Amino acid sequence: QFSLKHTFATIKKMPGLHCDMEGQKTCEFLYQAIILSLAALGFSAGYFLESFRVTVYAVFIGVGFASIICVPDWGVFRGKEPLVWVPEGSTERPKRSKGPG
Repeated sequence: QFSLKHTFATIKKMPGLHCDMEGQKTCEFLYQAIILSLAALGFSAGYFLESFRVTVYAVFIGVGFASIICVPDWGVFRGKEPLVWVPEGSTERPKRSKGPG
């Protein structure tokens, strides 16, 4: 029998599938940098070639490349410390570890 609660519990137990906030921050920056740099490159190339098609293709390639790099949870985006899950039914937040910064 399918149970959403059981599915989430199973996902939580899987090792290495969770990206922490620092990894998400890095991934988001990388995603934006890839898209913006290829959009600027495509705009410049499209301007000199007088073709809007080149600009659009460059943006599409940027989105595709950034998605391949940033959507999967690669090991580079995982933090050094494992995530601490709040127990079910708990109303208190877990204590944060004092990290650098």
